Amino acid sequence: MKNNIPYGLHQLDDDDIQSVVEILKSSHITQGQTTEDFGQALADFAGAKYGLAVSSGTAALHLSVAALGIGPGDEVITTPMTFCATANAVLYQGADVKFVDIDEKTLNIDPDLIEEKITKHTKAIIPVDFCGHPANLPKIKEIADKYNLKIIEDAAHSIGSTYTHKGKKHYCGDGIHADICTYSFHPVKHITTGEGGAILTNDEEQYHKLSLLRKHGIDRQEEMFSEKDRIGSWIYEMEALGFNYRITDFQAALGISQLKKINTIKDRRREIVNYYNENFTGMEKLILPYEDENVDSNFHLYILRVKDNPRFDRYDLFTYLQRMNYQPMVHYIPVHLLGYYKKRFGYKRGDFSVSEYYYDRAVSIPLYPSLTDVEVEKVVDDITNFVESK
Repeated sequence: MKNNIPYGLHQLDDDDIQSVVEILKSSHITQGQTTEDFGQALADFAGAKYGLAVSSGTAALHLSVAALGIGPGDEVITTPMTFCATANAVLYQGADVKFVDIDEKTLNIDPDLIEEKITKHTKAIIPVDFCGHPANLPKIKEIADKYNLKIIEDAAHSIGSTYTHKGKKHYCGDGIHADICTYSFHPVKHITTGEGGAILTNDEEQYHKLSLLRKHGIDRQEEMFSEKDRIGSWIYEMEALGFNYRITDFQAALGISQLKKINTIKDRRREIVNYYNENFTGMEKLILPYEDENVDSNFHLYILRVKDNPRFDRYDLFTYLQRMNYQPMVHYIPVHLLGYYKKRFGYKRGDFSVSEYYYDRAVSIPLYPSLTDVEVEKVVDDITNFVESK
């Protein structure tokens, strides 16, 4: 058993390692075909038409906002209950962020509160599939269509998650209820490339724009040049002000290898979640994760919430787990309570009460595929002993 059990951990096997070694021994370790293959493999998995692998989930968000032409004077609606990258991507483009509070069950943006934040300056909505539970994308799309807005689905947590709408199952990222979807492959995610991300879309024009912006806005298509220019193989053109958001081929190779195992990874997470649910259900001082009946979540995180009671709070549970050699975490500090956002925009406690109420009571406990049955049982026993002793 590990000396310290973290809340999340990557899992690599010999096939993963060998896939990277093969690329490192090849003539192309970046800007090669493997990167393009990874992007398309992700699109095929989710049921989208186009996929583009990039350097991080943050890069994916930023490129998505940029490709939609969002800039100064524009507004984008999102949730404060997310990692700061979601909101930061909007600020990078000089646009303004408008937060909407969350639904207390799903912890996702509350669709019923979105319309009151829409103005003539609103250009897009970025729902976040928090903990892997899909946001209510069909309802959000109805709102977006009504006001001619774009949707960027932040699916950093939800690769492999599905939801059923009107009898049809949808993967997060299939592009049916969002214009663009972004993934993250940080080591605590379901699959990893070390650092990395991806963008999925069904819009061919957006795909080409995203591809261009990923590589400095530079292109080399033959039809762009005269017959004379084509003689010089060094010739290229900068069509837009882009970025260096490329991922390497050896990272992409790791991603392709990891993607082949995603269903096995999801199944193991579900086994652990089921065991947690069976054992924590009935503990009146805890709130367990919620899953809608139309959702099959990949459970990126397993978050317990401590109910209000005079015996202990979130801090007590968190510090207890640390003493017991766990590495728990809290996901996340609401973005509007971060120093930069408070100073720049004047946000304060009380602005988004549901997000704050959740945050004050949440603890993420261990959940990852290599967690052994013995470790899972220990997590349950230790938390049960703590709760029952209070």
